[in-house]
Order: sequence, then C-alpha cells, then structure tokens
Amino acid sequence: MRATEFYATRYQSLPVLDWVESRPPLAESADVPAAADLARGLARALPLLVIRYEGPQLPTFGPPAFVQRTMGGVRDAARIELGSPGTYTVADPPVRARLDTIVFNRTLRAAAWSELMGYEMDVRDPETGDAQVRVAGPDEPDGLWLVAPPQHGGVATVAGHRGAVGFMLQVTFARSGRSDSAELTDLSARAEAAARQATADWTAWLEPQLGRAT
Repeated sequence: MRATEFYATRYQSLPVLDWVESRPPLAESADVPAAADLARGLARALPLLVIRYEGPQLPTFGPPAFVQRTMGGVRDAARIELGSPGTYTVADPPVRARLDTIVFNRTLRAAAWSELMGYEMDVRDPETGDAQVRVAGPDEPDGLWLVAPPQHGGVATVAGHRGAVGFMLQVTFARSGRSDSAELTDLSARAEAAARQATADWTAWLEPQLGRAT
C-alpha cells in the first residue's frame, strides 16, 4: 500500500487510489472551500488590480514542461488572472498576476505536487518554456523563481502548498517599449517584491478559510 501511495504521488495517478483518497477516513479536504473561491482571495491581496479572467484549471504537466504527467488526488482546481485597470487586452496590462489553486484530497498529495513543481521550475517555466533562476533560500517554505534573463519585463513565480491546497502565483511587470538591462533588472526586482507580498497577504486571508474547514 505504501509503495502504491508513493508511486501515485511521484509518478502517475491511479484512479482507484484517487477514489479511495476522496472518501473518509483518508480525505482531508472535504470541508475546504472550492478552489475558485480560494483563488478569488488574490483580489483581496492585490486590491489595485481587477479580475480579467477566472475559471477551472486542469493541473497537468505537458509541453513545453520538462515533466510530462497528469496529477492525481485532485478534488478541484481553478485559475484567476488579475491585471491593471484600463482598456487593455488580457495579455498586455502593465501589471499582471495569475494564481492557480489546486485542492487535493490529502496534504501529502499537495506536498508531492509542490516538490514536483519545484523540480520543473528549476528547469524552465512549464507554460512558457522560459529559463528561470531560483531565488528562494533553502529555509523558505515556498519556491520563488525569476525569469532570467528577463526579455519582456520582470516575471516572478511562487509555488508551494498550504495544507491540502497547492498554489502557484505569478506576477509580471511588463516593460514599456524598448527597455535597457537596468530597467529589466528593476522590473524583475519589483515583480519579486510584489509576488512575495501577495503570497503573504493571500496566505493570511487563506488560513482562516482552512481553519474553519478543520
């Protein structure tokens, strides 16, 4: 049983094990709010940005990701995208923030996803394929990466988990026209600072939601 559990968290999901884990006594997230509701908490953490997209999310690792696999043990998942207010398209606000929330049946599944995401992010961004550098220290609970070298602005990504909830937050500060290396470095620093603060504020909002579910 332990070998099967380890295989499912690190490699491929097993539908039978997913079914077992989604029910008592193994299920740990039955009372956790919906992933979409947890994602909307980002709007509280970044009140100066407006919601530009929200919807369900399928947590998989596919091209251009280095890792290729589906994720098991997922109860539900959602994505929300925020951006600067104004008449911009979804892709071009000066400031963008994206949060994926994944509610797993068990905390160990969320921890395994976080570990796998860290491995993937050390190679490249799984959605864009951009090269990155890890800037979070070994004593920090979450991983933090910056796109390096920056091409289109500063991009910072935080990934981790809180109990049975996995999350990935990405903050982008777009460059204004042609930018020199000094401006791109500044945008990366601003994106990192904003991602750290947004993660801390979202976590402070999230913890009472999880506390009421225990």
